[in-house]
Amino acid sequence: MVIRYIAALLAAMLLAACAPKAPPGCASVECRPQSGDNSLTIWWQPDLRNGPTDYTRVQVNP
Repeated sequence: MVIRYIAALLAAMLLAACAPKAPPGCASVECRPQSGDNSLTIWWQPDLRNGPTDYTRVQVNP
């Protein structure tokens, strides 16, 4: 009985470690703002950032 409990616990921990985690602010790529018809979104690498923002949105003339 104890072995089954430990095996189930280990399986649950393994599956939880493999599951994608999304923080409350959703830092996933799907949540990032995308470029549109009137704006271009530039994503900066961590070593090129000047502040806490990781992207810059530039207005484009149509």
